[in-house]
Amino acid sequence: METTMFTLGVLSIILAALVAIVVYGIVTVLKLKTETTEIWRRIDENHRDVHLHYDRKFEDMQRDVNMIEATIMNQIQHATTHSTSYTDKRIDKLVDTYFEVQSIKKQILKD
Repeated sequence: METTMFTLGVLSIILAALVAIVVYGIVTVLKLKTETTEIWRRIDENHRDVHLHYDRKFEDMQRDVNMIEATIMNQIQHATTHSTSYTDKRIDKLVDTYFEVQSIKKQILKD
């Protein structure tokens, strides 16, 4: 009987140790699951923040490019208008000079 009681006592201690190890393992797994969930949440949040940041930067750059393009187009339009106006003035002056020369020639030929 003593041997049986001793064996049951040892088995109960081993069983209690085994239960304690299983409980510790379950608690550790649950803690790791919570940490993993938190890490994934942070990764998703960082991923979203990075995309928002780059979307804003892209929009800013696109706006800057559009503004520069509009400025260049305005300068080209102004230069075209100015050069056309300048060319017209020069042609008008050339025509006027031609007619003045022709009238002077006529006067010289008459005299």
